Amino acid sequence: MGANMRAISDYIGFAIALIIIVVLLIPLFLVLTNYSSPSTQQINYYPIISNQVNGGGVPIYYNATPKGPTIMVFKQSGNYTLFGVYCLSNGKIYNITQSVGVITISPSGKVTNTGKSLPVAMVYNFTVPAQYWNYTLILQLKAYQTTVYATLYPNTTALV
Repeated sequence: MGANMRAISDYIGFAIALIIIVVLLIPLFLVLTNYSSPSTQQINYYPIISNQVNGGGVPIYYNATPKGPTIMVFKQSGNYTLFGVYCLSNGKIYNITQSVGVITISPSGKVTNTGKSLPVAMVYNFTVPAQYWNYTLILQLKAYQTTVYATLYPNTTALV
């Protein structure tokens, strides 16, 4: 009888060990072998950049005055690059990128032209030609190999 009980307890121990292996170790192995697969997938940066431009990390203000319209970049970031500026007029989009000036504004309010042209990092402010002061602007921003278009209405912050 003792040998029979020993055989039954060995069988129960073997069954418990088998259940542990099947239920815990095999799924754990499969999870760990597939652990690096997210790094091989292309990351979609568009929602991240949209959230950053839309009031997050890079608020952009369009100061539209007839005297000197400017695009003011608050919380400047070198991760974002302004590639193009377009004007929306009567349902048509005009490329005014070459007319946009890259400037710095000192704390005392002095405006200095840097002599640079687009594309440049979003660490500067920008002047817009005076004739476009009352039009909607569309900014082409690039970051992390992704392009985002920000719509700027006169005297408002960027909306993506």
